[in-house]
Amino acid sequence: METPLVPRATVTGLFARHTASRWRLLTLLSLVLLALVPLSGVTPHGTLQPGYTDHVRHPYVVWVGLHRGIEALYTASLGELREGIAYRQSLEQWLDVPYVYPPGTLVLFLPLALVGQWVPLSPQAFAQVCLLYLLVFAHGALYAVLRLLDGLPAGGRWAVGGLCWLVLMRLALNGQYDGAWLVCGVLALGALAKERPVTALRWVALAALLHYRAFVLAAVGVVALAQVVRGKPVREWPWATLLGVAAVGVVCVRTFLWMAPLAAQTDAATPSILGEPGTVAVVLGLSVAVFALAGRGADGLVAASVGLGTVLAFIDTRHWWHASALLLVPLAVGVTRPARWPTAVRLGLVVWAAVLEMAVWHGSPLWLFRDLNRFLRMV
Repeated sequence: METPLVPRATVTGLFARHTASRWRLLTLLSLVLLALVPLSGVTPHGTLQPGYTDHVRHPYVVWVGLHRGIEALYTASLGELREGIAYRQSLEQWLDVPYVYPPGTLVLFLPLALVGQWVPLSPQAFAQVCLLYLLVFAHGALYAVLRLLDGLPAGGRWAVGGLCWLVLMRLALNGQYDGAWLVCGVLALGALAKERPVTALRWVALAALLHYRAFVLAAVGVVALAQVVRGKPVREWPWATLLGVAAVGVVCVRTFLWMAPLAAQTDAATPSILGEPGTVAVVLGLSVAVFALAGRGADGLVAASVGLGTVLAFIDTRHWWHASALLLVPLAVGVTRPARWPTAVRLGLVVWAAVLEMAVWHGSPLWLFRDLNRFLRMV
C-alpha cells in the first residue's frame, strides 16, 4: 500500500508552526526565569543592579505631565514641574532634567502611572510591577527577533540572536524600556522582508514615537518609502500612512528641539568621543571596514544602517544602554535580498556592535553575566 502524498504547502505550514512554537517556548522560558530577578526583592527597585530607577521615573513623569501639559515636560525640569503635585510613587531622582524621550513613551507608561497612583503598593512592589512590564516588552522583542532570523537566509544568525538576548535582557532587568521601541524596529524589518513596505513605514513611525534613537531606522524608512511609491501614480500612494509618518516626524523634531537645550546643560549629558582621538580612530577604522564589508557582502540597506549607527556613536550621550540601537543593524542582513556573505557580514556586525558599545558607551553585552553573578551573590 502506497503512503499518501502530503501536499508541500501542508508540510511547510506544519514546519512553520512547529518552529514558531519552539521560539515561543524559548521566549517564555527566558521570561519566567528572569522574572525571578524582580520578584526576589533583593534590590530596592527590583533591578538586577541597585541604583537604576528609570522604570519608576517614567510613570512619575507621566503623572506630572497629565497636570502640567506635554510642552512643559520638555522645557522645564521635573523638579520644577512636580511642585504641588501629589503622587503615591514619587521619586527623588532625575529632578534636574527635562523629559528626554518622544511623546509616545508617555503613552507607553500611562498604564503604570495610573497603577502607581490608584493601586496601594509599596515602592518596591510598584517597582517590581514596572520591571515585569518592561520584561514583557523585552521578550516580545526577543520573540520578534527569533522569528525574523528564522525566516532569513542562514549564516551567523545564532550570533545575532545571542547578542539580542544579552542586550535586551540586561536593558529590561535594569529598568530600561528599549525593548518597546526595538520590537517596532524588528517588526519593520520583518515587514520589509515580507514585501509589505506600508506596514514597515508604520512600524518605523511607531519606533520613532518611542525613542529618538530610532534614527538608526532611517535607512529602513527610506527603502520602505521607495518601495511604496515606485511605479505607482501619485493618487495611488498610501496617503494616510505617508501623512501619518510625516506628522510623527514633525512631532519628534519639535519635542527634541524643545528638550535639547535644557538637557545639554544637565549632568545627564556627556562629552562626545570627538575629544578622544584614540576612540575616534577605533570607531572610524572599524566602522569603515564593516561598512565596506556590508556593502560588498550584503546590500545598501545594511551599509547605510552601519553609517547611521556610526553617526549615533559620535553624537549620542555615552551611557551603556544607548548602544541598544545597534542591534537593528545586523538584523537587517538579508531583509531586502540574500546576502553574498551572510556569515561574515553578520559576525562582523556583531563584533562591530560589541566593540562600539565598549569604546563609546562604556558597556559590554557580556556584562549581563557579570551582573547576574553579582546579583546571585546578594541573594
